[in-house]
Amino acid sequence: MATATDLMTTAVPTASERHAVSETLSALRSRSWDEVGHIYLVDGLHRLVGQVPIERVLVADETKALSTLRGAPPIEVQPDEDAETVALRAVVRHDADVAVVDRHQHFLGVIPIGRLLALLHEEHVDNFLRLGGVSERHPHPLDDQNALKAFRARIPWLAIGLIGGFLAGGIAALFEVALKKEITLAFFLPLVVYMADAVGTQTETVLVRALAYGKISIVDQLLRESRVGSMIGGAIGLLAGLALWIVEGRPAVALVVALTLAVTALAATVVASLLPLGLDRLGVDPALASGPVATVIQDMLSVAIYLGIATAVLG
Repeated sequence: MATATDLMTTAVPTASERHAVSETLSALRSRSWDEVGHIYLVDGLHRLVGQVPIERVLVADETKALSTLRGAPPIEVQPDEDAETVALRAVVRHDADVAVVDRHQHFLGVIPIGRLLALLHEEHVDNFLRLGGVSERHPHPLDDQNALKAFRARIPWLAIGLIGGFLAGGIAALFEVALKKEITLAFFLPLVVYMADAVGTQTETVLVRALAYGKISIVDQLLRESRVGSMIGGAIGLLAGLALWIVEGRPAVALVVALTLAVTALAATVVASLLPLGLDRLGVDPALASGPVATVIQDMLSVAIYLGIATAVLG
């Protein structure tokens, strides 16, 4: 995992706030820099006290002190902070000025905007691949096509899905009596599985994005998503139950589908919250949970809940 130090450069101009513009311009011309968007103001102990945008220096009277040209305070980050979190903070604040300081406020360097954008692009592509159940080792699209490498990148996730499919089938077999008694139940199994996956995917997407900004309380997340899942499940279950009752004229089947959608929506939000949070606590990329792993778990739960409710209601 990249940190702020990995993206930082020390080749940036610094000056005392008492320095005049003329002194600063001479210093700027004395060497080359990796980043010259700002002049970073430091005190006698090299602690960061502010910054001056370079455009103000270029148009100011050469006798003016830098203290009179001070701009908004930069974003300050610690050397060991996660680089992706730093990049997201900069984007949210619409600010390319990220200074790295130690715990004593000593100025260490800055992170150029180009490096932040490159990191965000790389992380975006990696997370997008994981959403599709594709390993980050998948060959680059501009590289020569290597079928064996692509196969190795994809097959582990598909194997997980295959195992989950067998397990879901095994769960369904346990309720063979209920299915034989009411064959109509089989028609709505895809609906139940899809809705649980859709609700879970929404939760995972929002949660993984939130985790990128920092730590999240497990209790707060579960309470919030449980409320949301209950509301979504109740609304969808009610609509589906009424529609089936009106169209099919089968109140018992309508009740089973309605109750199932309500319960599976709640279960999906809980699973979709616990899996990414658990992986994050273990130091594993939480984007992994947005792929086949969470889908397999949600599918098995959905089948078990659906047929369990059907057995209870239909006897």
